[in-house]
Amino acid sequence: MLTPLLENKLEMLNYHTLCYTRNMEHHFNHRAESFDSPKNQFLADLVYQHIVKQVPDLSNKSVLDFGGGTGLIALPLAKQAKSVTLVDIADKMLEQARIKIENQKLENLYLLQQDLLLEPLEEEFDLIIVSRVLHHMPNLEDSLAMFKEHLTHSGQLFIADYTKPDEEEHGFIISELEESLSQQGFSEITSQILYSSDHLFLHKPSQLFLTSSKNI
Repeated sequence: MLTPLLENKLEMLNYHTLCYTRNMEHHFNHRAESFDSPKNQFLADLVYQHIVKQVPDLSNKSVLDFGGGTGLIALPLAKQAKSVTLVDIADKMLEQARIKIENQKLENLYLLQQDLLLEPLEEEFDLIIVSRVLHHMPNLEDSLAMFKEHLTHSGQLFIADYTKPDEEEHGFIISELEESLSQQGFSEITSQILYSSDHLFLHKPSQLFLTSSKNI
């Protein structure tokens, strides 16, 4: 049984998470119709190509595309995987994904509008993909723990994101992210740089990296 103090802390955590969710939902709903820019398509394709190099046979894999937006990665994955679940908090982004699914007649790609930090799924996945989303999340440790809960034993987590430009709050130092993954119980952690540009993130020099790990 929770003490009143712990109950209060949990309520505050849920309140802050809900505020974050609503802010992000508004932000990405506003961007939904223009999200599939050449830059975003290029970066998503890079991530997709490197994931399938590491997992060449997806035919028996269930995949969770966390924060998958308009489906830039989920759609090509669905053509190879057993099933793909695209979860996002922005309904307008999911509307764009739904149009593509209908046009391509994909029957193994499922859309879900839900915040998994507040409402976890009662389901586990062989692969979880978190592409250019984690830097938006309010708490890194809580997010990694949530991913772990949704992975099968020996399931793989792929995180694609940006390195920190200068001293910005957003973005990651790769070694620190790898240490956080290790502390959460992930193993076989490896990272690689996929792309670099002088104006990649927040209009500043940054690198797009891909970190993979296993739930052992």
